[in-house]
Amino acid sequence: MNSLAPIMFFVLAGGLLAAEDGSFEKSLPVSGMVDLDVKTDSGGITITQGAAGTVRIHAILKAEHGWFGTADGDVQSRIRELEQHPPVEQSGNRVRVGYAENRLLRGISMRLEIETPASTELHAHADSGGIRVAGVQGPVDCKTDSGGIEINDVSAAVHAAADSGGIHIRNVKGALYAHVDSGGIEATGIAGSIDAQSDSGRVRLEQTVAAEIHAKVESGGVSVRLARGAGYDISAQTDSGGISVPQMTARNEFSHHHVEGKVSGGGPLVKVQADSGSVTIE
Repeated sequence: MNSLAPIMFFVLAGGLLAAEDGSFEKSLPVSGMVDLDVKTDSGGITITQGAAGTVRIHAILKAEHGWFGTADGDVQSRIRELEQHPPVEQSGNRVRVGYAENRLLRGISMRLEIETPASTELHAHADSGGIRVAGVQGPVDCKTDSGGIEINDVSAAVHAAADSGGIHIRNVKGALYAHVDSGGIEATGIAGSIDAQSDSGRVRLEQTVAAEIHAKVESGGVSVRLARGAGYDISAQTDSGGISVPQMTARNEFSHHHVEGKVSGGGPLVKVQADSGSVTIE
């Protein structure tokens, strides 16, 4: 059999079923702080900073097909219904997007791309698909069951949780909570306390303002870059792997697997634990 045949089949199937795709757009006037609540079962979410006074929503709807290019029989009619009656609700500055009836979204992925004013508080949840957020004031609360999370340039606290997929955070002027079951965590430019945990995957943290840091990884390793010139109390432990720490005054126990002490006279507690993997603090 010609090895190109399967590839040609899927290309052709995609072309024949393209008519089942759809989209919708909405522009909502707002004033002041926006409370934005976004949800999608499948497809992913992107939130970026837009013009003041308007929330712009663009949704991409796609039929989900089985191995043989088949889709639910009434998927086209339900995509048309979503286009005509978008799952968008507004009450003053509170906006909810994606809260459609379960029957409407069965067999349909809905990717949401939203521009919102900088003064936005965000709640975003994707069952399947990644979440990307950039340039909002916050606070920001994101959760994905399957897919990664990327959050950049937020001016308040960030809460990010992923069952499967990596978490990447950059430039947060507030506390950070980042937990992932499977996948690593990378958080840089954090001006607040940090609580980071990964069951499987490496954790890399960088703090710009001295505050408490709690980091734990079951399998991977942890590296922490402390705020420059700041004092900290250090408690680092690894069951399997080495520990590298800056010059400090040691106290209690100092061994290959357990270190406690003070950096620059002490300060906020940095508690790091790795069940399997190395710990580096600098």
